[in-house]
Amino acid sequence: MTRQSAEQLLAELNRMKEEEGAVRARTAAAALGVPEAALLEAMELDGGVRRLSVSGMEVVPLIERLPAVGDVMVLTRNEYCVHEKTGVFENMRFNTHMGSAFGKEIDLRMFFTKWVTGFHVVDESPKMTRHSLQFFDATGTAAFKIYAVKGTDLDAFVALAEEYTDPSPKPLEFSAPEPAKQDRPDSEIDVEDLRGRWSRLGNGHQFNRMLAELGIGRQQALRLAGQEFARPVPVTSVEYMLNSVAESGLPIMCFVRGPGCVQVHSGPVKTIKRAAGWLNILDPRFNLHLRDDAIAACYLVCKTSTEKGLNITSLDSFDSDGNVICQFFPVREEGAEEPEAWLDLVNGFVTGAAA
Repeated sequence: MTRQSAEQLLAELNRMKEEEGAVRARTAAAALGVPEAALLEAMELDGGVRRLSVSGMEVVPLIERLPAVGDVMVLTRNEYCVHEKTGVFENMRFNTHMGSAFGKEIDLRMFFTKWVTGFHVVDESPKMTRHSLQFFDATGTAAFKIYAVKGTDLDAFVALAEEYTDPSPKPLEFSAPEPAKQDRPDSEIDVEDLRGRWSRLGNGHQFNRMLAELGIGRQQALRLAGQEFARPVPVTSVEYMLNSVAESGLPIMCFVRGPGCVQVHSGPVKTIKRAAGWLNILDPRFNLHLRDDAIAACYLVCKTSTEKGLNITSLDSFDSDGNVICQFFPVREEGAEEPEAWLDLVNGFVTGAAA
């Protein structure tokens, strides 16, 4: 982006703020017809946003030092679901293309190759000043965000951000989003091969590899595999399930994948509220915001681990393009069977309990 176009974009943003008051960067970017990262690039002119000097696997040394800052809030989202979790970075592992954090609260799979650019963002408002580290993919879409919160060592957070600040950032260029991938015709799918491979999965983590090897879309596989493996349920099942587990106290796992991260909550959920078209979990250290009117299909998905002889049943929701919006599993002890309470709840959806 040239300086002139950045100045014009910043002027449009300031005009929007004057007319509408506080506005989220993602919302403003969409209204102005630019990627969110382009808006932050323009905001560098005001000094409240500074470019980070690391991207891709270069981010690892920064991430490795996050435990020292204490509590943070991590945010991963896709088009229809936002997952916000507060905790401390713990038990981190890295390989040549990704990293993970398996903490008591923060549970992440981070795909650093998607983290093409990053910013240190300082949001000023009459009520507070909020610092965050925000990373974006090649299209300028948010891949992962880390926010300072009340329990953060703010001096350490800011010092870390400043250490990795780029003093001479270059203009950003963005790739066009890839079109939605089209499934092959059902007639080309060897359903018996799909069913055979599915039944022989060593563990649930091999599922994605199986789909890639067979060249089958995820929802297409669920639709074709049959009742033994996947069963369609009403799109209202997610709301029904969340209200049910909030009332019973049954702990669940909630998975949300964005462009650069998979983020997981494990534990009970308590406060379920609907507001402005969003279905929300509003607990002290976990928030979920779901546009459940965008759920086009829901399935109960059963994966059997032949390594451990255990079934794993999830509730998966999809948008109209066949993308996973969010997934829910029961919390269970390592090597233990699924809780009967979870199976009773989700199997009820098949008979219309959530209709």
